[in-house]
Amino acid sequence: MSSGNIKACPRCGSLRIRAPSLREGGIPGTSEVAGIYYCEKCRKKIVPVVFDDEKQYRKFLKGRQYKALIFK
Repeated sequence: MSSGNIKACPRCGSLRIRAPSLREGGIPGTSEVAGIYYCEKCRKKIVPVVFDDEKQYRKFLKGRQYKALIFK
């Protein structure tokens, strides 16, 4: 994973996000500008969380796992 702008889904933490297609309610060329993406894992339109580096992303994932254990 390279350092720089790492975009992840705020719901599930997946890095498998992309601009939504027409079928998913996206408008070509405008979704990325508006900051709207589609998560392929949880299948939701989202505004991604942006991390500066892999360390921040891993910390985010660790916090998600902790919350999942608490709120089961």
